Amino acid sequence: MEQWNWFEKDEIQFISLEGWLKEGVNIAFSARQGGVSEGVYDSLNMGLHVEDQDIRVLENRRRYIGIFDAHLNDVVCCQQVHGSKVARVDQNDRGKGARRLSDALIECDAMITNSPGIYLLSFYADCVPVYFYDRVNRVVGMAHCGWKGTMGRIASKTVQAMQREYNTYAADIQIFIGPGIGPCCFDIQPDLAAKVNAEFNGLHDIIITNNKSSFTWDLQETNRQLLIECGVNPSYIYVCKLCTSCHTDHFYSYRKEKGDTGRMGAVIGLEY
Repeated sequence: MEQWNWFEKDEIQFISLEGWLKEGVNIAFSARQGGVSEGVYDSLNMGLHVEDQDIRVLENRRRYIGIFDAHLNDVVCCQQVHGSKVARVDQNDRGKGARRLSDALIECDAMITNSPGIYLLSFYADCVPVYFYDRVNRVVGMAHCGWKGTMGRIASKTVQAMQREYNTYAADIQIFIGPGIGPCCFDIQPDLAAKVNAEFNGLHDIIITNNKSSFTWDLQETNRQLLIECGVNPSYIYVCKLCTSCHTDHFYSYRKEKGDTGRMGAVIGLEY
């Protein structure tokens, strides 16, 4: 079983998988330390869509992508509209969304690519990042799995897009489910709990019932089971159980910090 670990380079702390790194798959999930942002965004805020200064965010992104000796011109970002659309990324997309929101890939929350040297970068503050790696065909992907994207089965649709675009076999895909808000903290209303149970009636242990009117949802486990349903080998799914809401010393949390916070960056790319 692949284990995640904390790494540090040039004062940037991040979570990664050593096995993937050794195979030339550069993968990271950032902590909140090591950047230049101030106040509630202290210090490595990656989000241009919050009310931080753009110049600070771009410096943070430059530092972060620099841990892999890459540049902002190598980065591709998507709009992240809490949907379930998957974009295929190639060399023509280099730099889109890296410096401006206006040219990010429109209306999508997941990206896939087989192009070396391109870095798929997306942003989080409680939603769950899901990383994809097809070792056989050398394809990587990234899906932004908030609760709406999870309801839309975006992780499963990312697998399907890899199958369609790159002839990937689901059984060959390795998965890393990164930190997000855990079932310890993700309280939901009874009506949403009912919708989740109805949508995913074949899954188990994803809604925790505390009493008749109190429910929490395990987003990571929901996505893990959905990936298994679409053919991913359970032994190829690795999960970091750190809760972003519990650990605001390391992570930004939209819920814990009542929306006034920054964003972590999840990045994946194939080395040349």
